[in-house]
Formats: sequence, C-alpha cells, structure tokens
Amino acid sequence: MAIYCRVSTDKQASKEDSSLDTQQDRLIRYVEDKHRSGHNWQLTDTFVEGEDKDGKRRGCSGKNLDRPGFSRLMEKVRSRLVDVVVFTKMDRISRNVVDFLTLVEEFERHEVRLVSLKEEINTASASGRVMTTIMIALAQFEREQISERTREKMAWRATKGLPVGPPPLGYEMHEKRYRPVPKEVECVRFLDAAYLETRSLDQVARLAYQRGIRSRKGHTLTKNAISCILKNPAYIGKISFNGETFQASHEPIRDEKTYARILQSLERNWLHKGSGRSKAKFYEYLLQGLILCGHCKGKMVPRTSTGRGGRRYHYYICNRADKTAGIDCRKNYLDAAEADHYVLNYVKQLALRDDLVLKLCQEQDASFAESLRTLRRDQERIKARLVENQREAGNLVRAMARMGPKPPRAILEGCQELDREKAELEATLSRMGEEASKLEQTSMRVELAGKTVRYLAQILSHERVTPALLKDCLPKFINYVIWRKDLKQPTGRVEIAFFERPFRADHGRLLREIVEHLEGGRNGTIGASGS
Repeated sequence: MAIYCRVSTDKQASKEDSSLDTQQDRLIRYVEDKHRSGHNWQLTDTFVEGEDKDGKRRGCSGKNLDRPGFSRLMEKVRSRLVDVVVFTKMDRISRNVVDFLTLVEEFERHEVRLVSLKEEINTASASGRVMTTIMIALAQFEREQISERTREKMAWRATKGLPVGPPPLGYEMHEKRYRPVPKEVECVRFLDAAYLETRSLDQVARLAYQRGIRSRKGHTLTKNAISCILKNPAYIGKISFNGETFQASHEPIRDEKTYARILQSLERNWLHKGSGRSKAKFYEYLLQGLILCGHCKGKMVPRTSTGRGGRRYHYYICNRADKTAGIDCRKNYLDAAEADHYVLNYVKQLALRDDLVLKLCQEQDASFAESLRTLRRDQERIKARLVENQREAGNLVRAMARMGPKPPRAILEGCQELDREKAELEATLSRMGEEASKLEQTSMRVELAGKTVRYLAQILSHERVTPALLKDCLPKFINYVIWRKDLKQPTGRVEIAFFERPFRADHGRLLREIVEHLEGGRNGTIGASGS
C-alpha cells in the first residue's frame, strides 16, 4: 500500500513542521493502527508531492493531475504494485470532478482501494458514487469560487487606485495602502539617479551594492530586479493591472519626467545592445547546459558581444555573476570556441585510454547493481500477483463448468476482469524484463565500454558531423563540465565529469546509430547492424 501527501503553496511546503509533515505523520499512524487491528496493511511507498531528491519542497496545485509525485504513484498502480492508497482528504488527490471520477474508475480497474481519512469513499453502490461525486464537485466549486473572487477583488481594487500586490521597495503596507518608507525611498531615488548618470545596469548594481542597498530578504539586487524597480509605474502613483493603468491613491516618489527619461534610456540601450540571447543563435554553443562555474557551482550561460569592426565574440559567463554584475560571483568568462574544442579533443583522447575507460566502468557498477536489485524485487511482487490471478481464474473456470452452459453474468465479468489484469501484469513484467536486460547488458565489460567510447570519437571526428549533432551527442556522455579560472592568471582548469549514459540507450539514438547514419547506414537504413 502507499500514502500520498500534497499541499498547494510553496509557503506551506517549505516551512518547518509543515502541513506535509502533519499529513505524513497522520497517514503513517493510521496505517499502523490498521495493522495493529488485524488488517494486512504494509506500507511500501510514500509519495510526498513536490519533494525533490535533496529534500527541498514546493507546493503543487490540485487543479490537474500533471504532478510528478502523482505520476509515480500511478506507475505503481498500473504495475499492480500497490493495492491501497491512503490520503488525508479527497482534494489532496484532485479538485477536478472529471479527473477524480476518471481516477476512481482506473483505481477500481486495477483493484486499488482509495482511503480518505476525512471522507468515506464508497464507489460500490450508486448512492455511494453520487455522494463521492458531490464531495469532489464541492471541492472544485470552492477552488473556482476562490479564484473568481480573488480576480474580482483585485480588479475592483485596481479601479479604486488601491494596491493589488505586495509593496515594492520604497513602500510598506499601511491600512491596505502603500505608504512611503523614507529610508527605502532614498534607495529608489539613488537607483534612479545612478542609472540616469551611468546608463548601465551593471554599474548601477555595483554602486547599489557598495552603498549597502539589498532586497528585502537581504539578497544582492540583480540587474533584473533593478530594471523592474526602474520600470515600475507604482513609483509615479499608478497601479497596473491586466494591461490597464489606473491612478493610484498612494503618494508617488518619482516624478513623471524622470520616469519618462528612464524608460527612454532603457529602450535605447535595449535597441543598441539587443538581447544577448538572440545574438547567441549565430553560434552553436556545444556545452550549453553542461558547463558550471567553478566558483559558485552555478550554470554558465552563452553570450555574444560585438567588438570593433563588427566582430562577434562568443563566450560562456557565470549566470549568477551576469545577473549581479559580478557581485555574488566574480565574472567568470570562458571563450566558447576554445572550450568546445578542448572538450571535444579530450573525449577523443579518452577513446585511446583503456585504463581510464576501465576506471569509469568500475565506478558505475555499483549504481547499476542497485538499480537491478530494486527492479528484481518489483518483478517478484508482480509474479506473485500473477500466480494469484491464475489461481482465481482457475477457480472461476471450475465454477462455470459446474453451472452449465449459462453461468451468471457476474462470474463472466469476473473472468474478463482477471483476463485484463493478467494482460496488464504480463505487459508490465515484459517491460521490466526488457529494462532488467538492459541493465544486465551494461555489466561494464571494458571491450564494450571502449567500443562505445570509440563510437563517440568517430562522431566527433567525422567530416559530415554538424554542430547541432555534436550538441545532441555530448549530453549522452558528459554529466557536467566545470571551469575553474585562476584568480591571478588568464588561464584556468577544465574538469569533465563523465557518467553512464554512453553505455545505455534510454533516450534518443544510440551512438552506434548516429555513426551509421553519418556513414549512410547499411542498406540505406539507420541502425541496421547488430547490437
């Protein structure tokens, strides 16, 4: 059996002793009580929606079923690995009538019982199904009513010139209106004057940091945050809502002439410099998404600049440094063409070093072994249920034989349901068998691993390979690349972390298939050769 927990907001999810912890504790105690009272309940899976591998949590709305934790739960249900799902109340699963009723049908089809601590879910009778439908409909109605009332209230407040959101820097909330905060007003006016003087968000960010200006949470003001402050119409006494602007009731702290000059300068800078992201398309950044800053471990992003004579320079820069003008992290630049060329050559050289390939293989053995053990346990559980299914089907067949040519309809439907379950179990078992076979085949024998690495080397050195194809191949083989720049020298160190993807074919084409595609394939087809 499994338990499922969910909250709607990040605030609920992130605080200590949150509703998620409360839900989980209540559900575990409920299961333990049931077990002590004689029920054969054994907790095998716990699904906490919005919780990642590092233990960080976030809220997830119940308006639809597109939720990672719930998707994992449904995989267990469809694989017949759980027979009971327990939750605190029905709207933890869904607040949509159609979604919930569809789920109830699917749970029943897989003989999984739904248990809510708050409501009684009874789908065995017509009256029980009606009551269940009414309860979930009320939950959906409540959600929609809250949303409508919130939108109407915000629209009404905007037309009256009242705030529709939290106060920006420079204001505080007082009697449901913005009220200037003298200390913060000075900060806003300093940002205005600094930008009009320098016309540079980078310089404004550095000047603000030197002056001690921070966000309300104590973080460094990013260039984007400063841009939002400069463009916010609230500072000239206006409220913007749904694309419309209304005269506000609070006191302005920026005059309209200054605001117009700031907007004009921002627009002129945007048109002159353009967006680095759009210019970056002129070059295929092979390490995009893979390269990390060695100082802050954050991602490095591609950028393009134009030098004298219109020459373009392509480079990677620490994203955090770029956003904070080099305050939170020093501006860690790396020439893109040089870095891409270095990594490609390094991978080619790896193909010639069987000792390094051997070390790489040995480090992955433990990971594959653990995955295989987990898969084998799930297979045994499905096989046990399949034996039980065959026993029940045999009992029904013998009962039908005793009843003559026209057995009761309920027995016929029972046989059909067992047939469907058998087909699903066998399909799941077959899929797991294929996955287990893949894991077994990746036993990390040096000759196979070396061959796979050489496939990649062939791709990298092939005359017909395109930058786009290279960019697609590298993530199959490289986990991440770290650039550590020397603080006193223009040089640095590149660290490349490889992992098991070249030895598996979970996503996209095999490296062997790409090689055959570049060579034209055998008999004109892709991947025509053996494994």
